[in-house]
Amino acid sequence: MTAILYFLSILLGALGGLMLPTALVAFSSGNAELAGGFLLVSGLTGFLSGGVYFALRGQKKELVNAQTFLLCVLAWFGLPVAAAFPFVLSGQLSGIDALFEATSGLTTTGSTIFLTLETVPRALIFWRSILQWFGGFLTLLSFLLVLAPSGVGGLPDHQTGITERNLGDESGRTFYVIRQVGAAYGVVTMGLAWLLIIAGLPPFDSLCIAFSTISTGGFMPVDGVLSVYDNRLAELFVAIGMLVGASSILWHRMAVRGKLQLSSEQGESYALLMIIGVLGLFYSLTLFRLAGSADVLSPLSALRQGFFAAASLVSTTGFELRHADVTVLPGILVICIALIGATPFSTAGGLKLYRIGAMVLQATREVGRLIYPHSIRGGRLGRTEYTIQLMKAIWASFLLSMILIAVVTGMVTYEIGHFDGGLIAAISNFSNIGPLYQSGWSQTGQWPPYAEMGLTIKYALIITMILGRIEIIVLFGAFNVNFWRR
Repeated sequence: MTAILYFLSILLGALGGLMLPTALVAFSSGNAELAGGFLLVSGLTGFLSGGVYFALRGQKKELVNAQTFLLCVLAWFGLPVAAAFPFVLSGQLSGIDALFEATSGLTTTGSTIFLTLETVPRALIFWRSILQWFGGFLTLLSFLLVLAPSGVGGLPDHQTGITERNLGDESGRTFYVIRQVGAAYGVVTMGLAWLLIIAGLPPFDSLCIAFSTISTGGFMPVDGVLSVYDNRLAELFVAIGMLVGASSILWHRMAVRGKLQLSSEQGESYALLMIIGVLGLFYSLTLFRLAGSADVLSPLSALRQGFFAAASLVSTTGFELRHADVTVLPGILVICIALIGATPFSTAGGLKLYRIGAMVLQATREVGRLIYPHSIRGGRLGRTEYTIQLMKAIWASFLLSMILIAVVTGMVTYEIGHFDGGLIAAISNFSNIGPLYQSGWSQTGQWPPYAEMGLTIKYALIITMILGRIEIIVLFGAFNVNFWRR
């Protein structure tokens, strides 16, 4: 447990550190009381995390067996509690609503309790955005340090070349990954923020949108959709940012280092671009047809809106240029794409393209076996060799995900009285694309916003957001007595 407490103290300290720039935003906005609240919570988290960190700094810190799983579970369930305190101290949200908002931020889901942001202090808007950014970073670390090395849900474990250097103990390896990923993640985020400022967006809005875009989060700093800024260049930069957030960080690393042969083997990243391209064309054609005339919506505008909607949906970000753009295609297609999500080793949610590719490969092999019963067929998923053990892990993860979605769908449907609303709410929060629930479906007016849902449903959606991030199997592994004995 020493290693678990040690790394939890670091994460808690980092979260407390993020409250300091948020307090500065509150001071600059003239809200000294809220700034004091952020400083108070930051001080308390710093004192607690610092005490644990220095007490355990000289001790052995090796994570074994299910300890990595338990660390992942405790971090994702515990950090939202600390992140919720500023919302409560501000007087804007109650305890459960604050926890919902904080969890939505850290899991980069984008579901929000706020019905309008007009009366919300700028510091809280900034806090929501920076929580998403921090949550995207935690997502990448979870993949690289816990999920992929353990092969959870069939995720590839040999592609994490960033973790393969001989760095001594577990602590040295972990901090190396944090430095490497954190530097790249921060540079890309700041680069996007500067591009948005150059494009003409206000600096505060640019930073908040950059935080939400790279983390594929979906929180906006203002009411409405991105087109309220009426800035075509900024929309292009955000679209590119969503593609970066949805594609594998390992693919980015290989491309930057000139390892083109290795980067070409990251098939799911290329599949991501292809899916967005095809879906963007479908969206563009549908939007143009619904407009009825080039005078209403020009072909160029239809292409711009269509490809943006496709990138937003596949990356599970939830941004829109025009309200309800994402819902113009058949609902079953939209929620299926949202459920699939993007690539592993990215900040996007969903089941991941890698797993869907494996299922398609298995189906192809089974059809081939019907035609040629005695043939011997190999199979690879990029650099990963196809095995029955791999498929067992993938199908187990898929089955558990479907059970969770079915249960939550039933709960929300019972609460709001609409099956389609319950299904979209469950998939939206599991795939961490919360804004999809209220994207302008024809029935949206009959569905209550998140703020009006009951206490039980809010807790259910909170758990769904987290389990959509950490993989349900991790929860079973963390509390499996037999696994701890290994």
